[in-house]
Amino acid sequence: MTRKRRTREETRELLLDAAVRVVLARSNGDLDGATNPLAGVRITDALEEVNRLLHDRDPSAPQMTTGAAYNIWPSQEEFQQALLDKILLDAATPEIDRVKAELESGLSKGLGWRELVARCFGVDFTVSYEEPSMFLMLGMTALAPPQRLSTMNKEGNERYLAETGAILQRILEHGRRRMATGLSIEDLVWAIEAVESGYMLRRRSHVDVTERTVNGYTVVQSAILAVVEDFTVDADA
Repeated sequence: MTRKRRTREETRELLLDAAVRVVLARSNGDLDGATNPLAGVRITDALEEVNRLLHDRDPSAPQMTTGAAYNIWPSQEEFQQALLDKILLDAATPEIDRVKAELESGLSKGLGWRELVARCFGVDFTVSYEEPSMFLMLGMTALAPPQRLSTMNKEGNERYLAETGAILQRILEHGRRRMATGLSIEDLVWAIEAVESGYMLRRRSHVDVTERTVNGYTVVQSAILAVVEDFTVDADA
């Protein structure tokens, strides 16, 4: 019995399908051996970039050696782990200083809670939330095994919840609103983050989606306002 040889295209599809299964298995933590989405970034790549920057600033500056780098991270895995930690931590509280300034400005003007939410979240979407660190964070979160993320990103999550939760709590108190029964301020924080992250990703393929306005608000702000409206109730009721 003679087997038919696979065509080049059949071989190509088999290999690509297998590669996708490997990526999914690793990102789910189902395959032995930890995966690292940043595995392609080597210490030597960072070293080359550092030396380029040092030379641009001062052509006579001494170059950093591999020994200096490996003295900090003895292995590539340790370096890549530190890099992943930094990316997640840097993206924990994006634009937080601007948001705080918007809140204080709005409170001093006596704006209503809806205006305060719109000023603090989903505002200037084309600039504020199109930061490289945010896209890196989303990509790393999607690809890194959940077992590692649950412990690795604890500090970033706690910082984000504390900072954003405090801002939302002040807005709700100002507007005489409280969380609806069964919901917490943490639920509201994560719901707003989900809306912003989803629109940020959609903007990459459909810019016009985030640029539309409805009744003076962008669609992003309108979506966030709808979440806040549904998650909270009148405190005096």
